[in-house]
Amino acid sequence: MPFDSTLLEEHKIAGISLRSGMHEPVSLITPAFANERCCALGRWLQEDSDRWDAAPELLQLKLAHASFHTIALVIALSITQGRLAEAAIMLEPDALFDSAGRMLADAVSRFETRLIVGVGPAPASRERAQ
Repeated sequence: MPFDSTLLEEHKIAGISLRSGMHEPVSLITPAFANERCCALGRWLQEDSDRWDAAPELLQLKLAHASFHTIALVIALSITQGRLAEAAIMLEPDALFDSAGRMLADAVSRFETRLIVGVGPAPASRERAQ
């Protein structure tokens, strides 16, 4: 699977789902919230990112992606448990969820820049080669 910014689409939809869950009862605890490997970006990170393992941009992307899913899951749990005020605070503009989304978008952008600039994958470490 090629790496591109369309891998973020599910994450944008997650925000819509969480905000909708504040107003109407919906089942929010889905694999996409609970497991970072269930979205397209997570599958790419799991299956296709090996040759970039030593790239600092990849590590940043992995951390930002895991953080996004953790925050989305915490908000989804708050909503399903009826703690709407707590969820609403995390969903406010410039609050926790927006911050996680921006951090993820920035990490994707930095990794894409590495791809566009033509800097190849970082050399494998000696430990991996042996």
